[in-house]
Amino acid sequence: MDAVLDSLRSDPPGLPDIDEKMGRFITLAREVHRAGEVVILEGPASLAEVAERVTNASSDLSHVMRRMAENARAGNTTRKAEDTALAAERERTLYQAVKDFRLAARSTIGKPN
Repeated sequence: MDAVLDSLRSDPPGLPDIDEKMGRFITLAREVHRAGEVVILEGPASLAEVAERVTNASSDLSHVMRRMAENARAGNTTRKAEDTALAAERERTLYQAVKDFRLAARSTIGKPN
């Protein structure tokens, strides 16, 4: 994710790397979603909500990153500043959701923070 965002934020965007990095990001994002679904379906109810927040935040960031990549490939810079700010916001939201999930999971399994 960080590598993709770094490529997209540069001026000009690192186009040769974007497709490869996006492919890796999409693969990892799918793994996050699968893991989240397992937690939601099979895990304790106390973790379902925080796991869902992680998957939703990952999806929200992914949508912005895909749009940024499409616009970079097309040479469209009209939304670059707006999308860069939105990506940063959604990245923070994702990191917080992951942090909250870790804390909830540790609490559920009885491990100290």
